[in-house]
Amino acid sequence: MKITTNIIAVSLQITERGNESIKIILAILLFCVATIALSKFNNSDLFRSITKSFFRFKLIENNFNDENRIGFGTSILLNINFILSLTICFFLAFTNFVYVNEALFYALCLSSYLIIIQQISFRLATLLSGEHMVSEEMGYLTKQIWHLGGLLLLIIGLIWSLNQQFTNSFSPFFLFTLLSLLAYRYIKGIFLCYKIGIKWYYLFLYLCTLEIMPTLLLYNLVLKDLVYF
Repeated sequence: MKITTNIIAVSLQITERGNESIKIILAILLFCVATIALSKFNNSDLFRSITKSFFRFKLIENNFNDENRIGFGTSILLNINFILSLTICFFLAFTNFVYVNEALFYALCLSSYLIIIQQISFRLATLLSGEHMVSEEMGYLTKQIWHLGGLLLLIIGLIWSLNQQFTNSFSPFFLFTLLSLLAYRYIKGIFLCYKIGIKWYYLFLYLCTLEIMPTLLLYNLVLKDLVYF
């Protein structure tokens, strides 16, 4: 009887912690919604600008006078939304396999890893190749991916957090969305490097060594073991 009582007490504590974590998640997601609303206030054609910029295969110099170009302040808000939404989606994915504290640790580590890799890789490629256009173009491409990706991940996170009973369905969908964004980054990055006139061996160095290999290592060492994809 005592053992049963202890099990019930532990279950209630876990449930209570789960409810508290959901409240925190929803609060963070609402903050993300607020950043999007503020961005929309600063740019009335925000969603059109983000979508148009994402799918447009043009160099920066050809976009310089584009009326749909997103301002610095708005870009910062959209980047914050991407970072928070990405971390929340990672957290929701891992809570189905590990405890809350571990899920938070994994989520912070993985989101930090992706963000740091995407910020360092093209700068390192620029340093090695001496082609400064790589840094400018890939930096701009990264912003495009983050802006649209943040909106998609925010929508996924909001629906997911309110329907956690369908976590087994949301986890593969989240990973598919994330991997699609990464694949699009590689494809568009190849196109932009070709337009710039980057030599093939620098392109190979950038994509295989600094972009694709870290992503594959991340998937094989961590994601594959924790999420049924």
